[in-house]
Amino acid sequence: MPDQPILLARQPIYDASLNVVAFELLYRAISPDSAEMRNGDEASSRVLLSAFGGTGIMDITDGKPAYINFTKHLIINPPPVDPQHLVIEVLEDVLVTPELLDSVRRLRAQGYRIALDDFQHHPSLEPLVELADIVKLDVLELGEVKLRAEVRQLRNYPVRLLAEKIESWEMYNQCVDLGFSFFQGFFLARPQLLHGRRSAPARPAIAALMAQLADPDIGIPELTTTVSADPVLSFNLIRLVNSPMYRRAQPIESVREAIFALGVERVRGWCYLVALAGIGGKPSELTRIAMRRARFCELLGDIATGAVPGRCFTAGILSTLDAFMDAELGELLASLALSGEMHAALLAREGCMGVVLDTALAFETGSWERVPWSILAAHGIDQLAAERAYLDSLHWVSETLGAIDAGSVFS
Repeated sequence: MPDQPILLARQPIYDASLNVVAFELLYRAISPDSAEMRNGDEASSRVLLSAFGGTGIMDITDGKPAYINFTKHLIINPPPVDPQHLVIEVLEDVLVTPELLDSVRRLRAQGYRIALDDFQHHPSLEPLVELADIVKLDVLELGEVKLRAEVRQLRNYPVRLLAEKIESWEMYNQCVDLGFSFFQGFFLARPQLLHGRRSAPARPAIAALMAQLADPDIGIPELTTTVSADPVLSFNLIRLVNSPMYRRAQPIESVREAIFALGVERVRGWCYLVALAGIGGKPSELTRIAMRRARFCELLGDIATGAVPGRCFTAGILSTLDAFMDAELGELLASLALSGEMHAALLAREGCMGVVLDTALAFETGSWERVPWSILAAHGIDQLAAERAYLDSLHWVSETLGAIDAGSVFS
């Protein structure tokens, strides 16, 4: 197999308590001439080589199992991968034969977990269901009526159900009621819009702080005053700037010194994040999503012609504002005195920051066709640079949370 790099992204899989328990790895060839790999065997082989080879699976998945598509060929001729780190997804178009079933039995005996991807019931699949640990149901494709019918059928088997492509909190709650164990989709990064309910009592104070931070003309004296007025924000900022990730010879002991050391834009972004992470009732993974998105945007902004990396970082944080505050993003931004450029990037994906943000969102979902490759190229970013930035953002979040002890800063 020729050595050809791939685009690799990951999508979290949650349990009913919204803890991340695994990641599905999503991938595509980087070469424009190979946007669709010749076959599924090659595609899955490449991601296995990338994830379990030089890149390091523990870094990509934070030590959690990886769900990876397996074709019939790979099921019959599996690579030597530790079962602890891999969940084998049997594709929906695999033909069930005695040879395939024998191979699945051997894999289970070796300790591998078996998941059936995009499952829809058919009598020919029953022997495979009997060997499965997890069955994945596409919530969007099935619709509510078919979804309930599939769940009823599968209650006859000792399998756990995974609902995939959940795009709203309403879908998530329906699947919880139906007895699903695992959940996959983009609902966590979207607001819970409950009719007739306004922001929780604690959130107006956060909104007021963010309004002060949003002033595009804020300088070091004004930012120092704003941060110093909030003891928790001050403590966390000083703790951050003194963390091992910055490797300082001398400790920094004041908010003003911290702002000088990090710069106004970076401090603004961190303050937004700390303020949002302090909102009660939100899963910790939402903070991680915000951090990864912000860092990915910042790294792309560091490459892109005409971009300001610190502002790209802030754009990444603010793009998650609706999910944290449970309100429409446009409504929330209207209360912040952001620059016109920031507004245009967040609401219309305009300008260089908008392109960077669009790219970050597409990578999160593995929607490679939505990445504005030609515009990125005009800004000096090729596919390989974008992939490196994405993987670097995954590593950075893990390192950062470890360095600053996330339990007290982002709790």
